[in-house]
Amino acid sequence: MAEALTNQAYEYLYNKIISCEYLPGQELNEKQLLEETSFGRTPLREALLMLQSESLIEIFPRKGMRITAFTEKSIDDLYQTRKLIEPTVCRKYITLYSKSRLLEFQKMFERAEDASDVEEYRIDTSFHSYLISITDNNILINMYHSIMIHQMRMAVYAAMQDSSNRMGNLKQHKAIIDALLRENEEDVQDAIVLHINHSLIKSLKLLRNSDRQA
Repeated sequence: MAEALTNQAYEYLYNKIISCEYLPGQELNEKQLLEETSFGRTPLREALLMLQSESLIEIFPRKGMRITAFTEKSIDDLYQTRKLIEPTVCRKYITLYSKSRLLEFQKMFERAEDASDVEEYRIDTSFHSYLISITDNNILINMYHSIMIHQMRMAVYAAMQDSSNRMGNLKQHKAIIDALLRENEEDVQDAIVLHINHSLIKSLKLLRNSDRQA
């Protein structure tokens, strides 16, 4: 029962953070969270510790806690890590990707154009995680899952700041999928690097604009 409540509290807070209902840098108060939810103090604290281990919140003993904010370094680290991993994996394992699965993702991206930001980025996260899952390397897969959690939160926050942030995503994902379907190593590397650089530049610009307005 206690474990179930902890998991429920974790899912509740996780979804609030990923959807940016709790904004990056926003301070959290345990008393307010207890009033907002009905999970109880112990499950709530255990859930907060789980979120801290994923670097989604920062806890300062006897001072409080806050949602982890984005910085230029954290954004750059995120995208540079992706650029080191994704193109290399896709080139090495390019013959192993399921053609039918890739076409399914293409249809999902096309339908997502009319969906919410959160729904589109859930598909985006699922797609890029699939690209890495082909390695069957649990350490790499788990690490990339953590990376994509932060990627999704960054994408949702960017879309909140600029409604045009989603423009180009469908075209870029189609280019990646097309290159994978054709098993063209150079094209898939170019398409992935273009996609990641596009997101990196937009994210940095939005952060700087946000800092100037603060």
